[in-house]
Amino acid sequence: MLGKFKRTRHVDGDFLTRAIEDAVLDQLRKGLDPERVGDLISTAVPDVINELAPQLAAAMIKDKRTLRASKRIDRRFDRRLQKKWGKALDLYWVLHSVCAELGEREAHKKRESLAPAQEHTLEALTGLHVTACRIAGEVLTLLSHGHPRGAMARCRTLHETAVIACVIADAAADPDHHDLAERFLDHEIVGLRRDALQFQRDHATLGEEPLEQAYVDELEKRYAEVLAKYGQSFKRDYGWAKRFSPDDNLRKLEEKTSLSHVRPYYQWASSEVHCGARGIGQNFIEYRGLVLRDAGKVNVGLIDPAIMALNSLIQVTFSLAVSGAPEGPDIEALLCVRAIEEMRSACSRAFEDAQVEIDRAEERIVKRMQRKNVSH
Repeated sequence: MLGKFKRTRHVDGDFLTRAIEDAVLDQLRKGLDPERVGDLISTAVPDVINELAPQLAAAMIKDKRTLRASKRIDRRFDRRLQKKWGKALDLYWVLHSVCAELGEREAHKKRESLAPAQEHTLEALTGLHVTACRIAGEVLTLLSHGHPRGAMARCRTLHETAVIACVIADAAADPDHHDLAERFLDHEIVGLRRDALQFQRDHATLGEEPLEQAYVDELEKRYAEVLAKYGQSFKRDYGWAKRFSPDDNLRKLEEKTSLSHVRPYYQWASSEVHCGARGIGQNFIEYRGLVLRDAGKVNVGLIDPAIMALNSLIQVTFSLAVSGAPEGPDIEALLCVRAIEEMRSACSRAFEDAQVEIDRAEERIVKRMQRKNVSH
């Protein structure tokens, strides 16, 4: 890192060494015992580092040339990525926009005669659809700038959103579980109380003022009310789904919504969220015969997060506009959903075609490199 800034006036690669040498020589001239040089160096190094660090930081901040060069490299990469993946990413954009518009249309329908359970279902599914649209947009941004692993991490949450939306939509037509959406919405207090209590424990360390006691008391009151209403199991992470699924966890909810086949991708995405050895093991990519550490942008691997994200977004959209619609789907909603399915197929083909083109181009490059090495 220091090498990038060695031409600056204040900092160069030998600054630390020269500063330590000057300090030692000055003390030797003053009669320092040579055997104490080691002690002097161990004392001088922290002082020199403390003096150097602000100068190095200032040099880094002022070095606009390195910043401009890094940005140029970044922009060139983005242009190359768009050249290869632009068609597929544009189709993703269109599909995402259609889903968002359909969700907005459903949310703004006039429904004066809805029963309370239907209102809760509409509110829950609308909220989940908003979440899905936002996350799918984040995935698109990450893919457009060469971060498929980051996109995969967001797909994890998007899959959870799809599972919950499907569960709530399915339960809406089940007389035994028509209140599931209400339970889901009421479960917000469980998370609010947990987060508030954690903040109260750590606020001093964070340098923050504690939450007002009146607010905490109100959370406790609401928390006690929902436990009295739904039972002690309601405090669990998926306690709102306990009656619908006795094993109240995401894996069982996946099974109930026929989404358990996505579990391998979900686990892959989880390794990009949690910092474990599995995630570290995925930090390597093969590039022209070399195994490299993936610490930046790449122009491969966009297919899986793109398809996973679109599938989840479409599932949430279908739950809101069709399967969970309080008054049933109308013809326009059915037509839009069918068109979305067609667009998904076209988008999938575009992503696959882009990857095939990249693979073929890389094969040609590797063959030329091999022929060149043989001729030499």
